[in-house]
Amino acid sequence: MTHSMIERELKFDVEPDFVVPDITALLPEGGCVETATEHLRSDYFDTADRALLKAHMTLRRRTGSTDTGWQLKIPHPPFREEIRTGLTADDDVPAELHQLLVGVVRGQALTQIASVRTQRSVTRLLDAAGRRVAEIDDDTVHASSAGEAATATSWREVEVELVEDDIELLYAVSKRLRRAGAQASVSTSKLARALPDTPATPTGTMPDTTMPTGTSKAKKSTKKDPQLRSGDVVAAYIAEQQQAILAGDLGLRRLDDSVIHKTRVATRRLRSTLRIYGSLLDADRAASLDGELRWYAALLGEVRDRQVLRKRLDAMLDDLDDTLQLGPVRARVHTELDHEQAEHWQSLQHDITGPRYLALLADIDAWVTRPPCTAAAGKPAQAMAKLLAQAEKKVTRRLEHANATGDIHLLHDARKAAKRARYAAEAAQPVIGAQAAAVHADRYQRLQDLLGEHQDSLVSAELLRRLGTKAGSIQGENGFAFGILYEREQQAARTARTEARRAARTYR
Repeated sequence: MTHSMIERELKFDVEPDFVVPDITALLPEGGCVETATEHLRSDYFDTADRALLKAHMTLRRRTGSTDTGWQLKIPHPPFREEIRTGLTADDDVPAELHQLLVGVVRGQALTQIASVRTQRSVTRLLDAAGRRVAEIDDDTVHASSAGEAATATSWREVEVELVEDDIELLYAVSKRLRRAGAQASVSTSKLARALPDTPATPTGTMPDTTMPTGTSKAKKSTKKDPQLRSGDVVAAYIAEQQQAILAGDLGLRRLDDSVIHKTRVATRRLRSTLRIYGSLLDADRAASLDGELRWYAALLGEVRDRQVLRKRLDAMLDDLDDTLQLGPVRARVHTELDHEQAEHWQSLQHDITGPRYLALLADIDAWVTRPPCTAAAGKPAQAMAKLLAQAEKKVTRRLEHANATGDIHLLHDARKAAKRARYAAEAAQPVIGAQAAAVHADRYQRLQDLLGEHQDSLVSAELLRRLGTKAGSIQGENGFAFGILYEREQQAARTARTEARRAARTYR
């Protein structure tokens, strides 16, 4: 059985003669300091192509401390989540961790790639009751990598880990360490420092023989960079979405339906990039990836739509006078939506174990490792501003056409165009600057929310009509409340259409 915790930890590089400063002034009232020495061994596992490292994950088997066992560390910004399970008799990766990593490794074997031995001097900060609130680990590390290019290296580092929920204490201890000469670590983990090479192609970087290995011109920045190439910016944004999709994959395999929304948004961001910046990418491969992303987003959407509908109708019933709720109205809504959501959730769980989904993840990985860019992608990234402007013009055209024809379905098309313009602005942030990107994104999110309210009202009204009809034929139930809510949703949709006509002048 696995269990998890959020690892709120900061790492520092220190010189061999570094002395951990006195931190007794930071103790809780009545608290004290406890020290200990540990000798740890951590064996790290990954695939031949370093799939876990590329996904910013690490898997290790640890012995020699209180947290002996298998540990899978995954991103949980701004820190990491650690998923733990006990040691196995045969020293193989536990089946439950293997199952979680199906979407990351996609059939590849997990083998030992490095071994790290650590002599750790532990300083525990205890409160008045003797509970550990934080810990400073002063580590002398000896690491060796496996394989033909095996290497050995040693270094010293200090980690500060928070145990209780007092983030201010974490940063206060860190401040003391920096004053004593510690510097924020350049490496995210001991494993990354132990390995002599990074993955063959830098994540989020367009392939270029003139670019030194391990560099990326597309790093996040709050300022515009005139040296950027369009392909690098797009590649970095695609890599971000891959990370979100992989995080969602782990969540789904842990039966956590709260990750559906973020995962679905990542697929939309990726599809928007393929469309808005399509001239920078191979058309055939972009069309193929777009189609598979559409399929996956639809699977997620079937579950997400029921989540949204239930929350929306619960809020409407909270506002509806009890005297108007004739019969088991809320129970009927829950029964209907919960049944549908369970069916779609089961289908989703089935499909993420199938070859089509795993092939999609492999394709996204190929896009990150070596983006299929056109010659236009090698030009200065300022060209992306023109493509962004075209996306914004499309929003205006679709919105005005929908208003002119009165076709409610065209409003949904305008909403999708607004989403693409919003995500296109986010992707272009290194080109147009953080402030401009935020202004553009906020502008189109407002329109997206307005038109989303219209779409949600229509979908909700159709469900209410169906439930009201059914209630009228079931003994003990009554369609009266459904009729009231139906009319309210129709009115909400009419109000949204009026607001959309006013908004058109703003977006023209």
